[in-house]
Amino acid sequence: MKKAIKKYKALEKSDKIIVFLLFITFSNTIMAAVKFTVSLVLPSLWFFVNAIFNIILALARIFSIRDYRKIRKQSNYEEKKRIALKNYVNNGILLILLGISYFAVSVYMYYKGTNTTMHEYLTYLVALIAFYSIGSAIYGMCKYHKNNNAVLSAVKITSFANALTSIVLTQVVLLDTYNTTNFDLRIANGCTGMGVSLVIMGLGLFMIINSKKD
Repeated sequence: MKKAIKKYKALEKSDKIIVFLLFITFSNTIMAAVKFTVSLVLPSLWFFVNAIFNIILALARIFSIRDYRKIRKQSNYEEKKRIALKNYVNNGILLILLGISYFAVSVYMYYKGTNTTMHEYLTYLVALIAFYSIGSAIYGMCKYHKNNNAVLSAVKITSFANALTSIVLTQVVLLDTYNTTNFDLRIANGCTGMGVSLVIMGLGLFMIINSKKD
């Protein structure tokens, strides 16, 4: 472990970013696999939707890594900028489409309910995944907040969007599992999901508008 840390510290800044992108992609894929498996076992539409969300973002990460490697090999500044901005805009469009889809599912859940009751140990796992998603998103934003690379900025924003969906999933699971009142959970879960959807669409729109400034 110590050797791995030393090797990481010895890497150049650009290589550290590649490692960061690979780590985010790998963790996204693992979380998607866990959520997808749980969605089949329960079954649960919320878990299935979140799993698909993670899978799509994992694929986006792979394209981001590809584009970042292209940029490193490219010597022409204008071409570097073009590749980076294209990736940034594509991620923005992707977030808008995902936000719209998530909003549609949230509206459905508002009227139909969720009923995602599970064993308490699984609820802990869901909460752990949510905290990890939030932590990794915050880490990326703090660690590379001074880095203006458009590809890395896209990864940071999409990671934050992914963390938001994990928070919604955690709320759904906790309320459905532990609620002992007569409160209609459809309102809380549906409205939270729609609110997060709007934020995700807003992030995507921000990325597209922000790309026009460069």
